[in-house]
Amino acid sequence: MDVQGKRHLPLSPDQTWEALNSPAVLRACIPGCEKLVQTGPGHFDVVQELDIAGHRTRFSSTLVLEDVNPPHSYVLRFEGNGGHAGFGIGRALIALQPGGGGTQLQYQASAEVGGAIAQMGQPLVDSAVRGLIEDFFGRFERHVRGEPELVPHGMVERLWMMMPPWAWALSTLVAVFIIYWGLHGTW
Repeated sequence: MDVQGKRHLPLSPDQTWEALNSPAVLRACIPGCEKLVQTGPGHFDVVQELDIAGHRTRFSSTLVLEDVNPPHSYVLRFEGNGGHAGFGIGRALIALQPGGGGTQLQYQASAEVGGAIAQMGQPLVDSAVRGLIEDFFGRFERHVRGEPELVPHGMVERLWMMMPPWAWALSTLVAVFIIYWGLHGTW
């Protein structure tokens, strides 16, 4: 599965590079991150709790930066082990270019999963992995822009943030149908 995208950030390439390599920033932006430890230059150990397709599990992962070309690009290799849930491996190319009064961040990532997670079906797994990657870059962009993190409070807000817009539209139609049927008894 491949994911690619770009983000325009209001920082210089040097500032963006520094943020991308900061353990504190990474800890704040990696979805479900419980612990992040830099074990050496360009080496990180991460523990995160993820909900992938309805299965909540804790992953222990390693992140390694390769082909480092500051402040322009690097390749991030990752391996994660979720025990009985399965594993994930992949790589991401991160490239920074100055432009538009800031930095254009481009990414291209590929990932593979195995174990119980992979048995859920490729479309579901692809959607979950794509969501995690997009979530990281969305959090990173909000972080460097100084925007507050969107933290849901209460059940309705959690549902609102978890469900895509089409699911809310469908839920609304079902609710209208149930109310109409309840009031009128028949169609």
